[in-house]
Amino acid sequence: MAELGKIEKPEAKNFTAKRKLYVVPTLPFEELALEFKLDTAKIERFWGEVREKIGYFISTYGNVSVLYLEGVNEDEKTGMEFFEKFGKESNHYKLVKSLVDSGAAIRGIEKSGHIKRSKLLFEEYSKSFLPEVKEFHEGFYGKNIDFEGWRNYLVKMIREMQDEMGAHALKIIGEQPENTSGILIITDGRPIEFPQGIDVFQIRPPAFDEIARTIREIAK
Repeated sequence: MAELGKIEKPEAKNFTAKRKLYVVPTLPFEELALEFKLDTAKIERFWGEVREKIGYFISTYGNVSVLYLEGVNEDEKTGMEFFEKFGKESNHYKLVKSLVDSGAAIRGIEKSGHIKRSKLLFEEYSKSFLPEVKEFHEGFYGKNIDFEGWRNYLVKMIREMQDEMGAHALKIIGEQPENTSGILIITDGRPIEFPQGIDVFQIRPPAFDEIARTIREIAK
């Protein structure tokens, strides 16, 4: 199985499997732009470069049949209205619309309940670093409470949840029909593996690293 983050840039001539998956590691750029006042032109350039690369793959291997989305349950009906929040003139929206207009189906990779549980775990872990939260726990359980043990337990639960979510995503992607191409848009750094028998192409244009670097510098 190939693991995201360890995929080297492919030579197209080396790919012979019947199924192909174009993986777009990303960040919630549009949401982060509001928080960090990012240059929207860079975000547009990122999605424009993604559109260009996907266009090349489509012209080489044929249309995309399915668009896999994280953050969306597998049983949810998702249409273009989900992407209208990015603006109909944005490259992000235009990319998805062109895929859907060409026959691509949108499919979530999450199992119902996983997203909510994962969010709760991350929130609880983040709050555990607040001195006030530690004081609340000590006030109820006593000063001898193993608060670091509680934090380690949350880390264990987060890892287990990530494993469950990764296994479910693997199952969904593994159902991709033969002789088809798919696209997976997923948060950069999320641990995920892919089934054997699928050629994985990672699409990570230069604009991504520029934006990520800007976010790191602003957040310091």
